[in-house]
Amino acid sequence: MNQKEQNNLENQVDDEVNLVSYWQVIRKRWKVIFYLFVIAVAFTALVNFLMDPTYQAKTTLMSVESSQTSFASALGALQNIPFVGGAVSGSLGKTATDKLVSILNSRTVSETVIKKLDLIKILFQNKWDEKKNAWKTDKPPTLQDTLRILQMDMVQITSDRKALIAIAVVHKDPKLAADIANEYTSSLHKFLNENAISLAKRNRIFLEKQLKTTKEDLKKAEEDLRAFQIEKKVAVMDAQAEGSIKVLAELKAQIIAREVQLGAMREFATRANPDVKRIEDEIREFRQQLERMEKGPKDSKKEESIGAFISLSEAPTVGLEYGRLKRDALIQQKVFELLTQQFELAKIEEAKDDITFQVIDSAIPPEKKIKPKRALNMALAGVVSLFVGVFLVFFLEYVERHKNIKTGNKRKSL
Repeated sequence: MNQKEQNNLENQVDDEVNLVSYWQVIRKRWKVIFYLFVIAVAFTALVNFLMDPTYQAKTTLMSVESSQTSFASALGALQNIPFVGGAVSGSLGKTATDKLVSILNSRTVSETVIKKLDLIKILFQNKWDEKKNAWKTDKPPTLQDTLRILQMDMVQITSDRKALIAIAVVHKDPKLAADIANEYTSSLHKFLNENAISLAKRNRIFLEKQLKTTKEDLKKAEEDLRAFQIEKKVAVMDAQAEGSIKVLAELKAQIIAREVQLGAMREFATRANPDVKRIEDEIREFRQQLERMEKGPKDSKKEESIGAFISLSEAPTVGLEYGRLKRDALIQQKVFELLTQQFELAKIEEAKDDITFQVIDSAIPPEKKIKPKRALNMALAGVVSLFVGVFLVFFLEYVERHKNIKTGNKRKSL
């Protein structure tokens, strides 16, 4: 046998001796490991038995990428405003899912859920006296206390790459957990409806007000015209004057409609916006045409350019007042028609931007608890106790040997 084989044989013998010595140490103090294992498992079982079962209810949402043309153009116009451009650029970088998650995690939505379900009394039930309908303590829990428990301990909102948003709620009452999860979706929908900032909604609100005012003005103009016709017994004007009145009314209606559109755009856009400049140019051109029509031609060239239409100032004296009233009625009618068209288009755009999420799975009261997991907890306690027991056995063996060595040294010295 050469030297190398001899060394390998000695190493194997040493390993066998070490393993045997380790086993002897464990066998010597096996009761420590056994009792520690039994105590750990029994204690874990007792704690799990005393713990209230906890259930988890989950709602799944999916963000819907709707037509965001008008909204994006509105945000793009805001970039021209000082101190706002940076914030707008950051918001444009967020996806619809990120925005929905941010809203769901907001204090406003959580407070809405708390107030709707009256969670203050439920989560602090031990401090609330049902019979007296009053708090048992002088310092009752506040909305902020309830908000802290709800957001930190009960509700977890997550999203994935498939644009799915999960609202998971844990509580010992499975029905309450499901109610809270579903109420989050309702509160989210309410928040979006009340705080939508899309251009379509702003246009719709603005046009709705203008349309109501125009409708009243049209009614008044028609009543004034009718009263004048009855009083003066005026039937109709000549065809040339009637045609001039219709052209004037059309021009005036176009000016008013453009001014309404410009007023809506100025709520979010600056004067440097290309659309604002375009509308201003159109208004300026319409006003020039209206001015030429009202004043009439000053020379033959202008008269030829106007054509067969005459100015209102050239109408017969008898029909002058009738012409003005007729013109006002036609203007209001044309404005009403144009605003009605714009109002219907704004409602369509708002409908496109209104749907921002869809409920995939509503929360239902769960049947199985998620905590405590008694079997898993007891198994973990048993495995941990075995490792701790083995470590404790070797530590006790080390202390005992160290103590014996000291005792032997003292005897030798004596």
